[in-house]
Amino acid sequence: MRYLNSAAFGFANEIHAVRHALAILGESEVRRWIRLVATLGAGQGKTADLVLSAMVRARFCELVSPQIPHGVSELFLMGMLSMMDVILEISMSQVLDNVPIDQESKAVLLGGASRLRPFYQLMLAQESGEWKTASELAAQLHLAESEVAECYWQAMHWARQVSSGT
Repeated sequence: MRYLNSAAFGFANEIHAVRHALAILGESEVRRWIRLVATLGAGQGKTADLVLSAMVRARFCELVSPQIPHGVSELFLMGMLSMMDVILEISMSQVLDNVPIDQESKAVLLGGASRLRPFYQLMLAQESGEWKTASELAAQLHLAESEVAECYWQAMHWARQVSSGT
């Protein structure tokens, strides 16, 4: 509830119960936040940078999702899971054995062929500052470089807000 009542949402009234959260946000949004809280919980005792990176990736995927022919919540989850092997210190295949995820996302997270591979690579290029690669991938995906950069900046800002609880 602390996250839902943070400045990241800016609700006029404080949310006190799950039923209230469901009424305001809807089921899919509540599921997204449960995934986020689970990630934060899994990251307890790990460097905050790993959890922050997972949150940035998840939000970036979500923000760019309207331009990618795939479900919003699946892309958010893919971004979140992309760091889980490092956070949990287990293989990605072990992570994915315990999480229901679509086949395209699963394939890309395991390093296989997927129509999401260029999008995933764009996320990684943007994160690591590989601007030439990011530019090429954005063009391949018919995305404006400025839009990609703006989505990434928004994702970083959001992740910092949520992780600080303000």
